[in-house]
Amino acid sequence: MKKIIVLAIILISNMLLINPAQADLTFDGDVSCPADFPIKYGESSAGGGYKTICHTETYHQANIIGGEVFQNYLDSGGTLDISAAITQYQQEQQSITNQRSQAEADAIAEANANPGQEVCKTWSYTSTFNGSGGGGTCVTIPLAAKSINSASAANKVSEIRLQLENDSQYNVLRYQIGNTVYEYSAAERAALLDQWAINMAGGQLAKETASKKAAKNPGLRVCSDWEVAGQTGQECDYVPVAKTSKTILLSVNEQLDGLELTRAMDKKVNNYVKQVDVKIPNKTTNKTVTIPKAPKGLTQVVSVENPDDCSAKGRKVTLKKNKMCEISIELTIAENISIKFPQTITRK
Repeated sequence: MKKIIVLAIILISNMLLINPAQADLTFDGDVSCPADFPIKYGESSAGGGYKTICHTETYHQANIIGGEVFQNYLDSGGTLDISAAITQYQQEQQSITNQRSQAEADAIAEANANPGQEVCKTWSYTSTFNGSGGGGTCVTIPLAAKSINSASAANKVSEIRLQLENDSQYNVLRYQIGNTVYEYSAAERAALLDQWAINMAGGQLAKETASKKAAKNPGLRVCSDWEVAGQTGQECDYVPVAKTSKTILLSVNEQLDGLELTRAMDKKVNNYVKQVDVKIPNKTTNKTVTIPKAPKGLTQVVSVENPDDCSAKGRKVTLKKNKMCEISIELTIAENISIKFPQTITRK
């Protein structure tokens, strides 16, 4: 009887070895995968059960590549030699990673050499297995304004602290845990007001410093760091410069040149940029302007570079009177592929 059991185990083992079509093993519960099926996945069932699914490395790589390679591998019953495809795919993925890293490094290097300016770099690829793709990265290294420290902020902290102390809305401070409301003690209230005064003083002084330097450096983002009594922060400002249609289109074309797109897509993007440029006038008396919808199949995100003077919500931009607003539009062409371009408008 023992011989029969041993023989059955040997036969089952041999079936696993000679049956290359078997690309996975399934076990009840959370178990370790055998060496020949090292890729572990888990699957939960509706009834609360759990299964461990173990794949071969070749099956796993074929699944990652996908497309015809994966289907052909399945159709062959797992006998198809796809080692060359796996090597090529991995080389392509490494090349994509290298291009992305290089674009980021180039953007950082150029941004460091041009503080205050936003620098965008694009990258693209054509894959044997996954078609074309690409993306971009934008970096701004702020122009540094004078930093604020505790010594220069002492008077401002005292001034704001006195204002908070005399403001009736802060006479009693409360906090809530669940449905119960508690009142801060006198010492706790004083500590909170001290902390708020420090934070507000540092922020206000840093903002004033950044704004003064930004006014002398239009078109550059300026930031001031502050560190007061153990608290830290940064405030930035930006004074826009009117953008011409020519400079906008030039910037867009430079970004498109770094991407492997079809002529039809290039034209589609350029036409949209021109449409936005026509829609957004140099000056307006209106309180709001609305950015045109992105072309079919594309998406966009609208933001503003100088939020003290204007704001964006969806496609609508709200403008303050007698202020210039720089609108930033990020147009996503495909997954991880986007370009950015600006528009400036002044509300009279």
